[in-house]
Amino acid sequence: MTLARRLAAALSFVAVAALTACTSAAPDTPASAAASVEVPSTPVGERVTWIIDVLEAEADTTASEWARVLHEDFRSQVSAEDVAELLNRQIRPAAPFTVTAYQGTETQAVATLAGSVGDPFDLSLSIDGNDRITGMVFGPVAAPWEPSTSWEELEQRLRELPGEVSALVRHRDADVVSIDPDRSAPLASVFKLYVLLAVADAVASGDLAWDETLVLGDTDRSLPSGELQDAPTGTEVSVREAASAMIRISDNTATDLLIGRLGRERVEAAVARSGHADPSALTPFLSTKELFTLGYGDAAVRSEWDAADDAGRRALLARIDAAPLAVAVADVTTPVWQQGFEWFASSADVAAVHRALQETQDAEVLGILSENPGQGLDVGSWPYVAFKGGSSRGVVTGSWFVRDEASEATVVLMMADADVAAVSAATPTLFHLAEDALRLAR
Repeated sequence: MTLARRLAAALSFVAVAALTACTSAAPDTPASAAASVEVPSTPVGERVTWIIDVLEAEADTTASEWARVLHEDFRSQVSAEDVAELLNRQIRPAAPFTVTAYQGTETQAVATLAGSVGDPFDLSLSIDGNDRITGMVFGPVAAPWEPSTSWEELEQRLRELPGEVSALVRHRDADVVSIDPDRSAPLASVFKLYVLLAVADAVASGDLAWDETLVLGDTDRSLPSGELQDAPTGTEVSVREAASAMIRISDNTATDLLIGRLGRERVEAAVARSGHADPSALTPFLSTKELFTLGYGDAAVRSEWDAADDAGRRALLARIDAAPLAVAVADVTTPVWQQGFEWFASSADVAAVHRALQETQDAEVLGILSENPGQGLDVGSWPYVAFKGGSSRGVVTGSWFVRDEASEATVVLMMADADVAAVSAATPTLFHLAEDALRLAR
């Protein structure tokens, strides 16, 4: 089998696919003239930047460079030697590159690259929590998105997504798109909105201050996403800094520091206050470290959890909190939300917590929510955009609250499927449909 065919055959991790030779006729818009966009400093964005640096380096890339960054499951399908050979022969001759479009979450992204020769191409990339590449495709630029022209068309396209889809678009107090809005579904990192609401409530009551210092301990570390898990023990961050990292880059360790300072009961109270239809679905409220331990750690701990009542589960969580995390990123391989290990809410619940956060009228809260409007997302001309998205194995969620002086809209899109590859492939479509919703609401 030829190299290109071996690469294209690695479908289980959507590995590198061969491009048309980069020495084809020069494009109409060379890289030097193409409009560039900024690659965000998210984990996957930084890996995209690393790949571009490798492609533009003076010397050829080597297998050893790629062996350090490719997930072992990827390398079981395509070797680091094959990746280096393909890139040196077919991609690097088109350097330098300009990133002309970018869209992504914390762990998945599609970047369009224009080179000095040849046609532009898309780099589709996915990484794990250790920034190792689990999927990488160099291929033709995706066909231009055909925007939805009506709310009816938008809803129909959402219904065609894989797995369980829940969606709610509320525009000027009317539900213009509604797909199972009351069905409980896994949230991934959208659950952090409830933690932010609990922070806001504690600040409003005087029990917490935005400038209060939190100190990172050895038992506080969770798995990525985020950066704080890699900081030295004793690192100090303010409540405001932790809350910003929790929403802006979905930092799990920052989230857990906030939950620990608040106490899970205060977060549970915020869940109930937000209008969640079934607060028991988030009781006891888990930290990310606790979820990783229950979902991917010792099976005996899961059995103890399944057999325990509420008091017993809280005691078990206290034991988990007192010890360092014993789960590695490599252990997080399969969906566990089907076994109940996730944070659950409906799209109507998510819309309600967005409303509750806006009603705090706390400038810090509103500012934190608007720091990241969704990487690469075209939010149109909305002057204020609050966003929180999330992704886990087989789960992608996105939620927006937008407003101007005349109107507002809330968009909540949720997709979950045991077929992890199907969810990953459909993620760009989900975010295009979010763009359509924001445009139609404008």
